[in-house]
Amino acid sequence: MAHYQTVALAGSAVGLGPLGQELAEANESKDKQKVEQPKLAETDQKIAIGKDGAITIPAVAFSKPSGHFAAMKSFAGGMQIHGTGGFKAEYAVEVPQAGKYVLTARVVTVQEGQKFRLAANDAKAPVEIAVPYTIGKWQQTQPVEFALAKGKNVIQVALADGSRGVSIKEFTLAPVK
Repeated sequence: MAHYQTVALAGSAVGLGPLGQELAEANESKDKQKVEQPKLAETDQKIAIGKDGAITIPAVAFSKPSGHFAAMKSFAGGMQIHGTGGFKAEYAVEVPQAGKYVLTARVVTVQEGQKFRLAANDAKAPVEIAVPYTIGKWQQTQPVEFALAKGKNVIQVALADGSRGVSIKEFTLAPVK
């Protein structure tokens, strides 16, 4: 019985042609679309120094951003950035004491293969580190060590080309003891 119903249904099939093209990515304009960024409050961009000397830099405290990214509210409170390969930004930070610091980023990813390129104060070559595959949960990156001067320092952050979706909550600079 099931066999004959299948044959009957197959024989009465109607050619529908291609469906859903209006929803497919292939039909989107090749022109770059501008993502409207939310207004950032001064409190969202405030850099904090802890009692232990660790400096917490919110991801939205950037200057000179470029590439594909969006600042958005975070379920954990405050703001976060979601970026893809080609995203670049600079973070100006006042360091109270010269010395060596390790930089980590608090990130979320849902796939493997993302990489950061990090540099401090116009270093000749950036340090490239893998962004951990976090399965959608907040996690710290591996630490990268930088020698920073007392006063203003600029940290350059970039997502390597080919990176596909990294959310960044904050960066932490901790003094090396």
